[in-house]
Amino acid sequence: MAEVKAFRAIRFSESDVTDFICPPYDVISSDEKKKLRKLSPFNMVNVELSDSLGERNKYENASDLFKAWQDGGTLVQDEKPSLYFYEQVFDDHGIKMTREGFFAALKLDDPHSDKSSIKPHEKTLEGPKSDRLDLLRATKANISPIFCLFEDEDFIIKDIYRKICRKVTSSTAKDKDGTFHKLWTVNDECVIKTVEQYLSGKKMFIADGHHRYETAWSYSQERKAKDKNYSLERDYNYVLAYFCSMKDPGISIWPAHRVIQEPIELESNVYRYFDIHSVKNFQKLSKKEVQPMMVFKNDKYRVLTIKKDSLLKKIMPNNSKAYRSLAVSILHSALVPNIDASEFTYVKNDKEAVLLAKKTGKIAIIVPPTPVESLRAISLNNEMMPQKSTYFYPKVASGMVIRTV
Repeated sequence: MAEVKAFRAIRFSESDVTDFICPPYDVISSDEKKKLRKLSPFNMVNVELSDSLGERNKYENASDLFKAWQDGGTLVQDEKPSLYFYEQVFDDHGIKMTREGFFAALKLDDPHSDKSSIKPHEKTLEGPKSDRLDLLRATKANISPIFCLFEDEDFIIKDIYRKICRKVTSSTAKDKDGTFHKLWTVNDECVIKTVEQYLSGKKMFIADGHHRYETAWSYSQERKAKDKNYSLERDYNYVLAYFCSMKDPGISIWPAHRVIQEPIELESNVYRYFDIHSVKNFQKLSKKEVQPMMVFKNDKYRVLTIKKDSLLKKIMPNNSKAYRSLAVSILHSALVPNIDASEFTYVKNDKEAVLLAKKTGKIAIIVPPTPVESLRAISLNNEMMPQKSTYFYPKVASGMVIRTV
């Protein structure tokens, strides 16, 4: 089962870290990168997505910055191993929500093994993994965390959080989307022991950060092969993780819509596998077990549902019912199969997806969000959903806590 432990975080010395945090690397556009840099020369985007400088490549430059910020006192390391409780208060389509969790170090387990206590749910791409591995090698630090879900049936972590959140925060921030970030540093040995023991019997479900997790595993195997005094307790055998209860009312999963050049076989697949409905039925059909999808093409919308469940079994014979019921699975297996994931543009807002399709002459495929229950069932069955099947909102900020390896 999973192993979680406290660690000595590196954090910004100032309590208001609004100008220093940034989203994870993979959701930062070039325009946003420029805006984040204008906030402060110490914004974490300068390390997450560094640029080359002179003869130093971008990874070496990231390492130089990270070290300089520590040497200059901008970043400081806590004296005691701690857990870092973390709250995000945000607006989700007009509804105020709060997500509660904490940061800790998670023992790495083979992501390619069905027996692993860490359960991924999405396929990964080689490009991002290579990029993150080079950054990890250079900085020897987890700059941003992975995001894990766990089952807190007894509300042990919830009860601890209720006591912690009454105390004075260690740092706070408000990002460009209006999300409030609050962090509490907890080095109480009784609390740490309770959390570590409670989670030691759990499985962890990766919600976000699949590329970072696989990168951390690859790095640990590299270091292990070269370490003559290898020990299971080496820091590189752990990764920085944010943990949130699967039942937390603040969990919000957004869909990741697709924009793509129309495949030749699109129309033949539509009429072969799908019933066609009007747009007004999309929300109603989205509540059914087998999800619909909506295709925007030539200024027209069509809502598609699979003709028969037996078709899904034929198309995806080796997958579970939970997997076969998701729109993203049906999309990649029946509507536009054999299209490489790199050919899609992924957009979290349906209106933006349609605008992009109009602008580029492509098609947009709108999908419902993936339910957290489906994520759990698919992960436990050791299945991998297509890339970008989930978009957890808001993202866990990079720069609230950093962990060295």
